[in-house]
Amino acid sequence: MASILIIDDEDNYLELCKRFMPEHTFLPPARNYREAQALLRRHRGRVDLVMLDVHFNIPEDDLLPRDKQALLEGAAAPERVIERLRRTQGLRILDQLRKDYPDLPMMVMTSRDDLPLEADAERLNAEDYTYLLDDDYLDARSLKLQVDGILASTTRAPSEVDEPFYWGSTPSMHKLRRRLSVLARGRLPIIIQGATGTGKSLLAREFIHPRSGRSGRFVPVDLSTIPNDLMAAHLFGVVKGAYTGATTSREGVLERAHGGTLFLDEIGNLGLELQKALLLVLQDGTYRPVGSVKERVADIKLVVATNENLAAMVRDGKFREDLFMRLNPATAVTLPGLSKRRDDFEELLQFFMRRVAAEAYNRDLLAQYVEQRGLTALAGPQGTIPVTVGRVLPARLDPERVHLLLHPSSYKLLRDFDWPGNFRQFEMTLSNLVTFTLVELVERAEHIEPEDPGHESRFDVIPIPPKTVRDLLRPMASLLGEEAGEGEEGAVAAFRRVHIEVPRAESLNAVSCAVERQYLEVLYERTGGELGAMAEALLGDPAAGRKIQLRMNQIGIKLRSLRRKRASASGG
Repeated sequence: MASILIIDDEDNYLELCKRFMPEHTFLPPARNYREAQALLRRHRGRVDLVMLDVHFNIPEDDLLPRDKQALLEGAAAPERVIERLRRTQGLRILDQLRKDYPDLPMMVMTSRDDLPLEADAERLNAEDYTYLLDDDYLDARSLKLQVDGILASTTRAPSEVDEPFYWGSTPSMHKLRRRLSVLARGRLPIIIQGATGTGKSLLAREFIHPRSGRSGRFVPVDLSTIPNDLMAAHLFGVVKGAYTGATTSREGVLERAHGGTLFLDEIGNLGLELQKALLLVLQDGTYRPVGSVKERVADIKLVVATNENLAAMVRDGKFREDLFMRLNPATAVTLPGLSKRRDDFEELLQFFMRRVAAEAYNRDLLAQYVEQRGLTALAGPQGTIPVTVGRVLPARLDPERVHLLLHPSSYKLLRDFDWPGNFRQFEMTLSNLVTFTLVELVERAEHIEPEDPGHESRFDVIPIPPKTVRDLLRPMASLLGEEAGEGEEGAVAAFRRVHIEVPRAESLNAVSCAVERQYLEVLYERTGGELGAMAEALLGDPAAGRKIQLRMNQIGIKLRSLRRKRASASGG
């Protein structure tokens, strides 16, 4: 049973859902953004899904944006502006709610066929959208299928906890996992897109292959590491005497992967002639080793990966269109980089910290530390090291076991870094972070004295110093043309690179304000809420904090809301 909030100016959808989905609890409906915000605050954390209508026939004063003066000024027909706001009010409400509730599943509904929802729903990260038909039975069936699908995708599967690929808790990642579970069982090839270090090979090996139902092997091939003149023999095999130097027959990866999964990484590196040969494998299920006249059968599940745009390569003549279509681009999935997973960054951090703490070298250091401090146990009941982000440890921790504590300053440095190498770079950095912290503690163990003679030292708590984080990030930041936390120039440079989404709006002024609002909110977070630091970064005058505050008020940024969000994030 789920708790669902419907935002609509009428009761039609609410009555339909109550009648055909009695297993769920429906909150009192919200008629506008203000009521929706109040209900979500009152039931914070207890709402599982929000369903929004698009067209709201409500009074002008209740319409978003609250400051409509800029839209109405100079408009030839102000009444048409208001009508457009009513026709798209649900999307504006969604846009506002997404800022405070980035992970809450939201679904857009409309019975009007003149409102193209696709682009806006995707931009605003709507979990789903649907066009209704004014037929109670068909509409109810459509809604139920989508609601059940959304709720199922937000419930983490029991097996997911132990998977080496960390999916996190966001609806988009749960949807990706469900999609790949279906694709893994089918016969169609799968294209995995994503930047370097996002886990494409890990996903193919540890998730897709085990779910493919195939008894054969998983055979990975990185095409970027194989010389062009050897690639055909490597893929298809070679018979003795096929060319000078072929003194023996050798099997290719297609033969080794027969009955299993073949993973071709960096598929864009495959030459055009070999692309044609691979196309024939996919079409006919057969191939010939180099130098052979006999065909062999290839029964494989093909998974390819790339960090390039294959469609663009097709347009440029670098990739065969027929192979691209045979790979079935409709099955393509894109793995988001670390910078795109800010919503579950803390969970990702804890997951990787626990994993690197369990590495052999770090575990040996932890064992030395435990012995030096007279603690009785190294890890928790599941063999993991507890990791806490914040200034205060959670209650009821075992004082005889080791706990890693990441101060908010350390966390902020890690979260705000760009991570061009994504999860591979992230895991390596965290491994070094744990190692350097433990080496220093182990080496100076005999010199450590309690900070306060009247209190026992908490040797069970291992804090991760911000200085160690900064020292590890500095060389990588310099490669990006930035300095991580080094003086005035480094502090300012950290504000130069900000991800901004440019919205569509009724006027250029509204677009400009939306962009400025996003930037100032990020800047507020990165400066720790210090208006003086913001003023120094933007105006070169730390005493001009009042100007920053006034400008934030003008464009609708509520400092009280930002402070509450920061306090909530730091556990304060």
